[in-house]
Amino acid sequence: MGSTSVVEIASLITAHLSGDPKIRVSGVSLNSNTVEENELFAALPGRTAHGIVFVSQAITRGASAILTDSAGVKWLEQSDLHIELPVVMVSDPRASLGSVCKLVYADPAGGMILLGITGTNGKSTTSSMIYQAARAVGIRAGLIGTLATVMDGEEVGSVRTTPEAPDLFRTIARMKNGGVKLIVMEVSSIALSEHRVNAVEFDCVGFTNLSHDHLDYHDSMVEYFSAKSQLFSQRFARSALICTDSSWGMKLSKSIAIPFESVGNVGSPDWKITENHDGGSWLLRGPRYETHMNSLAMSGTMNAVNAALALAMLDQVGIHGSEVVKAICGATVPGRAELVGTRDGVSVFVDYAHSPESIQEFLAGLKSQSRGRIITVVGAGGDRDASKRVEMGQVGANGSDVFIVTDDNPRSEDPSVIRQQLLAGAVEVSDCEVLEMGDRRMAIAKALESAHGHDVVAILGKGHERGQEIHGHVIEFSDIDVVTEMLQGGNLND
Repeated sequence: MGSTSVVEIASLITAHLSGDPKIRVSGVSLNSNTVEENELFAALPGRTAHGIVFVSQAITRGASAILTDSAGVKWLEQSDLHIELPVVMVSDPRASLGSVCKLVYADPAGGMILLGITGTNGKSTTSSMIYQAARAVGIRAGLIGTLATVMDGEEVGSVRTTPEAPDLFRTIARMKNGGVKLIVMEVSSIALSEHRVNAVEFDCVGFTNLSHDHLDYHDSMVEYFSAKSQLFSQRFARSALICTDSSWGMKLSKSIAIPFESVGNVGSPDWKITENHDGGSWLLRGPRYETHMNSLAMSGTMNAVNAALALAMLDQVGIHGSEVVKAICGATVPGRAELVGTRDGVSVFVDYAHSPESIQEFLAGLKSQSRGRIITVVGAGGDRDASKRVEMGQVGANGSDVFIVTDDNPRSEDPSVIRQQLLAGAVEVSDCEVLEMGDRRMAIAKALESAHGHDVVAILGKGHERGQEIHGHVIEFSDIDVVTEMLQGGNLND
């Protein structure tokens, strides 16, 4: 890897530079515990502390320069430290970080196809479909998102839906060096608000939907929408696909200033997905071709729309054909509408649905195909948007015959308080049996014990997750593994 002088960095972002301008950096890091020798340490203001307070650790590990703001410089001046490293000072270092990373990592996305997907629900499914389809037709592809960061079949880890700028550009550079030609990534509203994708240029971006979520971070749905909307501008993207089934999608389509096409199941979008009369296949009509999608591995209207969005985005960058359609129809995503198993006619699904709209949509899809009862297990995450919990309980019970409220990831909150908020909505539904069982394993066991005939059990909220976060500790727990163990004959009460 090459290196970049601090004077080049300061010039790029119009920053004040103190110290030796000839010092060079070979990478960028936000974390004082992982910064490597000759890297730029980005000391940014945080919610609980300013990153500059960790500068000693960064220097000990070999950082060769510092990027910070005026508050960081003031702290250095008032400290007992004698910093000899060059300091690049800019008013908003977080907003400048993407441009710095792009320079230091030599514009790693250049020459690659880069696709970005945002929305409340469906990001992981749509991006995974695109990734699987690209690989199916011989394109070396990378995936960055909630499920994992994957480079042409090799998992290289994932901490959050959209990584911080240094991790993101480092990952893109690694993928490029590994021969990857196409990268698809999830872009969260929080990442956009925190400038994590600044200086990233997407060939095409996609919008799935917008519904009640993340209002612990955003003050309102309008602010949440505004954050998402940033992606659909010349600053970030050359073209876009927008699902217009929701009012938010329609609103976005009327304000967008880059070339776009619409996709959906409602109205007359450019790409219209319609269920065939047999109830098991779909017809997609687009501006350049139409195709039948038979036997989608992931059932439900929402996943059919996700598949249509994936096909339309790939078509936008010149990737299409029968093998692409076949791959998307056969795509499966861990913990997303996943049929984990069956026993004595009972089907058991695990899904990541954790917002009112996604729970409602998923249960409605199950009910339309089920000849038996719907038995649902769900909880709500702690230290997250609490305003959605009552509605989650209400729509969950409304779509179920038996509704079992349990714990999700309570984090620092009292799990019983979270359950009571869900129950407050659930008990409003008169024709549903509502139960409370805090222990998630016991709740799953109760659901399986209660099921018979052609009943369907839905375990919602955690999807692919491998742990349960309780008061700062992550306990190993997988809905998929627990269900598999129980279906294979394990003691349901273990």
